[in-house]
Amino acid sequence: MTLICVLIWTLLCCCFTGKSRGQITVTQPGAVSSALGGSVTINCRTSQDVHVSNSIHLLAWYQQKDGAAPKLLIYYANRRASGIPGRFTGSGSNSAFTLTISGVQAEDAAVYYCQSLHYPNSQYVLRELFGFTVWSLSSKLIGVLLGDVRPTLTVLPPSSEELQQGKATLMCLANKGFPSDWSLSWKVDGSSSSKQQQQLGAEQEPRVLEKDGRYSWSSTLRLPADQWRKVAL
Repeated sequence: MTLICVLIWTLLCCCFTGKSRGQITVTQPGAVSSALGGSVTINCRTSQDVHVSNSIHLLAWYQQKDGAAPKLLIYYANRRASGIPGRFTGSGSNSAFTLTISGVQAEDAAVYYCQSLHYPNSQYVLRELFGFTVWSLSSKLIGVLLGDVRPTLTVLPPSSEELQQGKATLMCLANKGFPSDWSLSWKVDGSSSSKQQQQLGAEQEPRVLEKDGRYSWSSTLRLPADQWRKVAL
């Protein structure tokens, strides 16, 4: 089964205007999870009610992926921005709001922000953020966790130049496996003992976490060129 794990941070935003001072805090629950294709709800609760203008709650949700600018998902608490899929919905009122993702997809892995406008003590509390004047900030990080996924293996043979030097280095590339505890081993002459592999110089590189939540890594094996030629025949 494929799982989506949500890791949550709570950020406090203190805002000041003139001689008036207001502090708005955002609180979050513990982590939530959902199967891929399931539904996940992200909560945003503020310590003071969000400002309402013409019956509209001034709260927005943003999504930010690694290396990208924040993207507006929901504005006025429940209105989807242009081009946002229907699986994203916003709801709530007063000081409690939610962002619901129905039919969760792997590409939904991102940091999610709720932004809200407040008028504590009848004063504006504004702060410039990403070019928008909004104001208390909470974030959640969704990381995609997959069930057992066998990595794709590709073996790269030694180069002809290396063989001419009497050496042979083989590399096995393991791509997009999950979880991270898959191990690679080499068989030489029908044997895959760890002692033999150490003697032959088998090395495994650290795993790299890909954007889709899977892991890629590699292992190298160094052989005498004549031993490689026997295997390659």
